[in-house]
Amino acid sequence: MPKHHQPAPVITLTASNRVPSWYQHPMIVTVLYFLGTLILYIQSLLTGKYNNFIIFRSSWDHLLHHMPLYKLYPETYFDYFLYHPTFPILFAPLAILPATVGLFIWLMGSSGLFLYALRQLPVAANRRYIISWLLILELLNAIQSSQTNPIMTALMLLTVINLERKKPLLAALFTCLCFFIKGYGAITGLLFLFYDNKSTYMKYCLLFGISGTLLPLLILSPAELIQTYKDWFHMITSPVILEDASVRGMIHALMHIPLQPAIGIDKVMHVVAFTGLGTALFFAWKNKAPFYKWIIAAYLMLWVVLFNQSTESPTYIMAVTGAVAGLMLLPERPLSVILLGILVVVTSLCPTDLVPSFINKIAVSYQLKALPCLLILFYFQYYLCFTKQTAAEE
Repeated sequence: MPKHHQPAPVITLTASNRVPSWYQHPMIVTVLYFLGTLILYIQSLLTGKYNNFIIFRSSWDHLLHHMPLYKLYPETYFDYFLYHPTFPILFAPLAILPATVGLFIWLMGSSGLFLYALRQLPVAANRRYIISWLLILELLNAIQSSQTNPIMTALMLLTVINLERKKPLLAALFTCLCFFIKGYGAITGLLFLFYDNKSTYMKYCLLFGISGTLLPLLILSPAELIQTYKDWFHMITSPVILEDASVRGMIHALMHIPLQPAIGIDKVMHVVAFTGLGTALFFAWKNKAPFYKWIIAAYLMLWVVLFNQSTESPTYIMAVTGAVAGLMLLPERPLSVILLGILVVVTSLCPTDLVPSFINKIAVSYQLKALPCLLILFYFQYYLCFTKQTAAEE
């Protein structure tokens, strides 16, 4: 009998014979996440570079003493406090601890919650391990800045996970927690439109939303609270928040246009961005492609970073997590593997000191961190608009 040889598989990530057993051991992944975080914690203490944590910690003291939240305090820290007026109260348990202890819990807790959320994703175990490995570098990039982005990313994932599990109370809680940290993180709550129990979810959002909005009244007078919300709104809509790591920043860098408040090209980009978002949501509802709810979640996590004037390099943990999770949920194709490779190399690796300095300089100068994420956003846009539910799946 002649032997029939199976053709060699194309580029693949998940073939079990290509993955060593230690690679899939949950303890290995966990140890690396926490070990990397511990090293960055020690580095922060040795260099004194944990300004964002000081901002968060100081915000509680400012609120407690009825001081304005949204002004500069150069004697304590640099940069502005940009977060929701409720955030200082949420951060209070860490703010009252010694700074070194609070920072340790903050960084370790951020990594732990992020890893927990990844392990709740509805994919096969081997794919969850691959997702964890692909994201470790981007997570550590975010942890190094001691910002809220890893926790925000975890809460965004947990919102969708609990909508999927038909737990509207938890989904609403995580949506509102996102909002009370950074308002735009609540965007994944839009997924409730594609699930049952819409009214229940909305009722819990209303309950948590009103409670959280009024929470600063534990300290502030009504007049002070109203003024604080006015200050917050003025801050988040002012040119003070004008970072350069979004698609807008990349376009300005590539065209050698100074980054400044909106000009013609920016307005066109905003129209295109919102048109794309509306189109993606409409066709997701119309076509109901396989895994469309999770692809919409991934799309939103990319979109809110790519078209946000406050996007910084550490913010990309949201976009990269959405990109990796979305691609790993879809059937594996050569294009998806290529996109993952470009994402890890260009977005996560090139802006770091782990590459030659000339490569790092090009990636940073032209804000190329946004490019692979934008390509994956286009890929998801195409998938949602042109892939339809099959008869077997209806």
